[in-house]
Amino acid sequence: MLKRLIVHVTNYSAGSLLVTLASIVSFPILTRLLSVDEYGVMNLIATALSLLVGIAKLGVQHSAVRFYSEVRTGKRPGVDMDGYAATVVYGMGALGLIATLLWAAASQLVPDAFWNDERLKPLMLLTACLVFVRVVDSAFINQLRAEERSRQITVYSVIRRYAGLALLLFVLFFVARNLWGFYVATIVGEALATLGLVAWMWKRLQPRPRDFDAPLFKAMLAFGIPMIGYELASIVLSMGDRYVIQAMMGAEPLGYYSAAYNLCDYVRAIFLASFGAAVLPMYVRLWEEKGRDETAAFLRRFMHVYVMVAMLVVAGLSAVGPELIALLASDKYRAGAQVVPYVIGGMALDGLVMVAGAGLYIEKRTRTAALLVMGTAVLNIALNVVLIPSWGLVGAALATLVAYAVLLGLSMWAGRRCLAVSLPPLSLLKFGGIALLMYAALMRIAVSGDFATLVLRMAAGALIYVSLTLAVDAPARQLVVQGWQRLRHGGAAPAAAVHTEAP
Repeated sequence: MLKRLIVHVTNYSAGSLLVTLASIVSFPILTRLLSVDEYGVMNLIATALSLLVGIAKLGVQHSAVRFYSEVRTGKRPGVDMDGYAATVVYGMGALGLIATLLWAAASQLVPDAFWNDERLKPLMLLTACLVFVRVVDSAFINQLRAEERSRQITVYSVIRRYAGLALLLFVLFFVARNLWGFYVATIVGEALATLGLVAWMWKRLQPRPRDFDAPLFKAMLAFGIPMIGYELASIVLSMGDRYVIQAMMGAEPLGYYSAAYNLCDYVRAIFLASFGAAVLPMYVRLWEEKGRDETAAFLRRFMHVYVMVAMLVVAGLSAVGPELIALLASDKYRAGAQVVPYVIGGMALDGLVMVAGAGLYIEKRTRTAALLVMGTAVLNIALNVVLIPSWGLVGAALATLVAYAVLLGLSMWAGRRCLAVSLPPLSLLKFGGIALLMYAALMRIAVSGDFATLVLRMAAGALIYVSLTLAVDAPARQLVVQGWQRLRHGGAAPAAAVHTEAP
């Protein structure tokens, strides 16, 4: 099972890497074409769209993954896979359309004083259609995710991102170098990509309206609606500090913070997000097919591998953050680099929440999960209000880190009744110590020029971390052996493959 996880993580990571490379291409272009305050406004709109899409889906995207295994194994009487597909497609499509129409009207009724920027109201109206597009896209993508079709998701994501990037660059350089050009290109690109996905999957699924199953959709809503609170609170937890910074410090500091946060998010997407995307449908299927003990053993092995990767990511990005921001976003954004260690640390903890609280998800206790995230979102905002006056942007980032740590602990505690999952102390000590040694060594490397410093630190960091990890960790050595054997056998695992176990 762990080898299957590695395959899916590799697929998702490859896709995330290619998609993020496209984002890295657009990142310096946007930060140079747009003013710092325009970049801040763009992030406010992105936050609003994230909240709206989260509401519009009513949590059914989570239900699509959770209920797939039940329907496929026949544990949901009276519903076959045709009914499952039609229910997800037509149910989510209707939700997205209703939400889009409501937001298009509501955004124009909000008083101008609320937005505190005359550009926001018309841009909110323009981007309302993205709510419907993204909900429909989610309806199909999450069916692929439930089927564990990581390769197809990767191919689609890469094509979607690069086609959208090409259109975006054309519009920004030859049509309109402003936020209007950015959003028109975004809308057209996302709509065309989603139409392509729908056309491709429609031939295979053939969802017919008569196959829509109302009882199944009600069950999906019962599971998913509490996840609205979960998703919205997650967005507030991760992005709500933007509004506090805007209110307390203004658009320019928000631009610095947003640039640093976005850089961390790019790194998270490449190295950490793929673990969550791969593990969730796997442990649900394992639970339905093999029960508690097999699931618990699999998650223990997962934790060991995740901690090994996460420690490298957190320490490595913390060491190269200032140089990377200066090179990608320009030197005017370097002031935001001070928040990088706290933000990427919080993101690494967030990547473990769905695993640490696996018992909540398996038992469908979505209301409890939502309440936990809501509570920590409120904590995050409160900490921002308290810490920003004294600590500035670092206070906002520290609030995020503390909130994610609290959420992880609470999720672990709440899910223990069904399935106890804990952080592996030996792995934390082992890889944490290696990461600290690597960071200390990298901070001694400083040469003339940001690019040269960045390259030297990245090369030295990879060498130090990999060498020390292989020297002290047997499972890491076994993974390398398995990878080498797969390469020698043309990608197929040999019969006597080594089984990787966490210590």
